Amino acid sequence: MATQPAVVALALDSTHWLSLARLRDDISLSYADLPVLACCMVSGLCDSVAFNATGTFASMQTGNTIFLALGASGLPANAPLLWLRALVSIVAFWAGCLIFSKSRHLHPQRKATLSMSFLVQAAFVFAAAALSQTRAVPAFGRALLETTLDDVQEAARNIDEDNPLALLPLALLAFQFGGQIVVSRLLGFNEVPTNVLTSLYCDLLSDPLLLARLDKNPKRNRRLAAIVLLVAGGVIGGWLQRSRAGMSSALWLAGSIKFVIAIAWIGWRSKAIYVACERAV
Repeated sequence: MATQPAVVALALDSTHWLSLARLRDDISLSYADLPVLACCMVSGLCDSVAFNATGTFASMQTGNTIFLALGASGLPANAPLLWLRALVSIVAFWAGCLIFSKSRHLHPQRKATLSMSFLVQAAFVFAAAALSQTRAVPAFGRALLETTLDDVQEAARNIDEDNPLALLPLALLAFQFGGQIVVSRLLGFNEVPTNVLTSLYCDLLSDPLLLARLDKNPKRNRRLAAIVLLVAGGVIGGWLQRSRAGMSSALWLAGSIKFVIAIAWIGWRSKAIYVACERAV
């Protein structure tokens, strides 16, 4: 005869996974680090595009802060508006952090909340991808990127970078990255900030259990995976930009990853079911 927790688990699991009642459930945090880690690849993809398009970053705001600081002295040379692009990215990122953080008042680990957050993030990436695909923003519409530029090509690139329209997709990407890092915090995976590696490198190499078995140090495992996935995203983004697919393909891929994550949260196992099953074992 089934134990009471097992009966509860079966009753909960019998509720249709798309029902409104289930969408109000908190997710089980078991394997919830996987979508967060996937966001690291998104960061690599988008930043590879943002840097080639504007010379700034959409997610890594430390570099942008230095670019902004250098602008006070008129540096670097031949990039008079780099500070402005950096400032726009920083402010958009701030806005994303501020707005997405309000989800903590709406049950931050609820399926519906997480799914909506990632749908919004995906929409912002798709909007940037559409601007890139249509070449409405020349800086983001390039393809077949070369590894070396002559003087004429470099001058044309500088003109595209300084075009005010380049600020729009940059701001869209930076805003949703604010939401991305907020989610990683709300889920409790502070060791995976998803868009910076400096502190992650330090935490990884100073970990006293760095060489422990895989099953003994999950935080170490996540840090390693985050590094690999962010680098992989950058590498994939770079080669896509060197191909005919161009910058837009990297952004479409990044947005698609976020969209898949949004759908995955809807069908994610509920915390109540997970706890009941654990008790039944």
